[in-house]
Amino acid sequence: MLSKVLGAVGLLLLVVGAVFAVRPVHIGGDGCGSVFQPDKGITPMQCDARLSSRGNLVTGFGAGGAALIVTAVAVAAIRDRRTVARS
Repeated sequence: MLSKVLGAVGLLLLVVGAVFAVRPVHIGGDGCGSVFQPDKGITPMQCDARLSSRGNLVTGFGAGGAALIVTAVAVAAIRDRRTVARS
């Protein structure tokens, strides 16, 4: 049960990170683009701080989600080994 919960939360974090990565950033009515594809023609200094902080969020959600999924797989593997050893 624990591995399923960890896996589900990890997957949710990965999805949230992907949504933040593709969702466009706006500053004062001007579009800056997204983390993956910043808009061309906008003054980069206007958008740098906002895109940087959004990039940090995407990285954090992605790394956290991946870590939880790896932990879920490890918990499941350990549980399976203990079950086989007891048999």
